[in-house]
Formats: sequence, C-alpha cells, structure tokens
Amino acid sequence: MRRITVKAMWMRKTAWTACTAAAVALCVWCVLDNLLPVFRENGGAWALRAAGLTVSASSESESHADHIAQIPQDTPATEEDGILSPWAEPEPVVEPTPDPNRETAPVVATWMGGGETVDGFSVKDTSESGADLSEELQIDPDVHVRRDGSPVVLLYSTHSCESFILDDVDWYYTDDDFRSTNPEESVLSVAAEAAAVIEAGGFGVIHDTTLHDDPAYSGSYQRSMETIQKNLAEYPTLQITVDVHRDAFGEEADGTRYKPVAEVNGQDAAQIMILTGCDLSEDPLFPDWRENLRLALRLQQKGEALFPGLFRPLYFSQRNFNMHASHGSILVEVGTEVNTLREAQYAGRLLGETILAVLNDLAE
Repeated sequence: MRRITVKAMWMRKTAWTACTAAAVALCVWCVLDNLLPVFRENGGAWALRAAGLTVSASSESESHADHIAQIPQDTPATEEDGILSPWAEPEPVVEPTPDPNRETAPVVATWMGGGETVDGFSVKDTSESGADLSEELQIDPDVHVRRDGSPVVLLYSTHSCESFILDDVDWYYTDDDFRSTNPEESVLSVAAEAAAVIEAGGFGVIHDTTLHDDPAYSGSYQRSMETIQKNLAEYPTLQITVDVHRDAFGEEADGTRYKPVAEVNGQDAAQIMILTGCDLSEDPLFPDWRENLRLALRLQQKGEALFPGLFRPLYFSQRNFNMHASHGSILVEVGTEVNTLREAQYAGRLLGETILAVLNDLAE
C-alpha cells in the first residue's frame, strides 16, 4: 500500500513539472511573437522597453532619432505609450498657376504716402476750401452714440460688385473685370469684417448688402442714396454712414498694375484711404460739410496712431459722395483691384478697429 502511494506521488510530481514546462514554453513563444515585429520595426531598444527592461541613454537616443527620421519634418506628432507617431498628414501646398489660355500681367506691391502733415497724420487737400484742418480737428464731430446695442453705424457699398484677386499671387488676368456678385469675394466682404469688429465692441451696426451697381454701373450713387435714406428712416439712431469701395490705379504700358500694401502686425493689409468732401457752390447741396470733415479727421488720426502706415493720406476735395445724407458720412477706398481678397478683408477688420476706437472716444 505504501509503494502505491509513493508511486502516485511521483507520477503527480512528474505531471506538474511537465505542465509547468509547457506553460513556460508557451509564455516564451508569446513574448517572442510580440517582440519580434517590434524588433524589426523599431529596433532592439524598443523591444527591450516593451519587455519591461531598461535601455541605455545612447540606445534610446538612436532608436528615437531613427523613428523621427521616418516622419516628415513639418508633421505635428504626439507621443503615446512611449511611441512617437504622427497625428495628421500635412496638407500639400499647391501654388496657383495661371491658365495658359489666358493672358497675365504682373502685380507690384507699393506703399502710398505723401500729402501734408496735420497733427501727425497725412492729408491730401485739393478742396481749396481754406479750412484750417488743425482747428477742425479740435472740434468734436456732430456724432452722438451710445453703447446700448442700438444701430449707430451703417455700412454699405455704392459699387457693391468691386472685387479683388482671390489667390495670393503676383499676377492677374488681363481679361478680368474685377467684379463679382458674390458677397464673399467683393467689397461687401470687407465691410462685413468691419461690421463684425464694431458690433463685437458693443455698438449696433447695420450692414446693407444691396447691389447698387448690378446690372448697371451708371446710377449707382442714386441707388445707394435710396439705401441710405431707407436705413436712416428705419433706424433713427444711425449716426455714421460708411461707403466701402476699392480703388484702381490703372496700368503701365506692359500691363503692370499696383496694389497699396502696409504690413500690420506681421501681416500684409491693403492700404485704406478715407475720402471727405466739401461744397463751395453758391447753392450748396450740403452746407454742413465741415461736420463730415471733422469725423474724417478723427478717423485718420486714430488710424495712424493704431496702425502706422495703413492709411493713405486723407483725401479732401470738392466732391459729394452722398455725404449730405448725415453729419457722419464718409467714403473709404480699401486697396485696389489687384490686392488679394485676404489683404482687403484684413484691412476691413483694421478699419473696424479704427471706427470702434473713435466710437469709444465719442460715446456718451
């Protein structure tokens, strides 16, 4: 009986040993099955780390560098579970190329200055009005605004379809008429940028997107005057009306056209020109032109202080530009037809910042 017990115990011990050996063999096979691909792809240092072992600084450095070398240099990456992996593929940069079936000509960036200096900013005065601009600047404009959300600024465009180059290129198509009924491509988008800034500053804004020059360019000012009067009647709190245009300089004999550009905070913006007028006739249409002049001078002064070089000289001449509509009527030219849409829209935001700063100064 004792011999049977001992034999049985021996058999059980042998079976246990065999099972243990099999289990160890299975674990070794699993480890190798998982580590070998890591070894092949990432090198020995990564495999050792996966096994829970330490690795020397030199081995870690070489493995990390090898992995980084496989990632494009401009691809952002994150480190997850100790393994560096790209999270996004870089967008390919596609440079716009001209249509070979259309003729192109060069676009040249320039900066427009000049004029006479008045209290730190420039004015081009062709009005022959004899107005002392420094004295006019000291008189508050007849503009009364409150920061209560009520509409105080009307933005509109007499030449609503004036447009810009859509891509950041230094050429243009010679057959382009630089007009668009798409409000996202024209001066309407510039006015929209200004409106958003002013409204974010707490002042009510009306942006009227009526197309005044489509389908006919002739008669645009008569139609935009109707738009002004309609809005003034509907929103009696309106104090300032801003007619947003873009300029055009013509072209050289070889077709070269120029765009006025200023760098603001490291980014190119289309230069802005403010226009104001006077009426010296015996029967003036707007005898109160000095009120508009005072507002224009304030805006020019503020713009030069905030964004030096962004504003071209204030243009003061014997013109109307529908400025008899209110004591706060001005016209602005943003860039030219060969400024890019991006440059013009950025200028629109800066114009909004300038108007907002003056409103803050005048707010009651």
